[in-house]
Amino acid sequence: MKKIIYTISVLLLLFTIVGFGFNGFGKMIYNNCDCERFNIDNIELRTGIDIPPIKNIECNYDENKKTKKSSFIIDTKKVDLDEYIQKNKLIKSGASELYVKSNDTESHSYNGILDKNTGKLAIEIIYKD
Repeated sequence: MKKIIYTISVLLLLFTIVGFGFNGFGKMIYNNCDCERFNIDNIELRTGIDIPPIKNIECNYDENKKTKKSSFIIDTKKVDLDEYIQKNKLIKSGASELYVKSNDTESHSYNGILDKNTGKLAIEIIYKD
């Protein structure tokens, strides 16, 4: 009986440590604003927009304004843009082939624009914290 209780206690402790580790790692990615480490993951967590396979990326973080501007050229040979637009809940903007998604939260605001003709996805995040 002691072995069972000991084993269960060790397993619970292990799962707790692993859970806190993943939670801390997620917070680290969420709070990382620069363009160096975890750039795509940070954008995906903050905006809810999935970054698909890409050909090129440009990123600029202005520390004074707390603003990150990133643009991606989506590999349209690997990504069906119609499916991508629907999956990420992008909304058509007017009569053009531009699709947008934006939101303003307590910690940040963002604006994402996809040009369906060129496959260019531009995202701007303004960090408030």
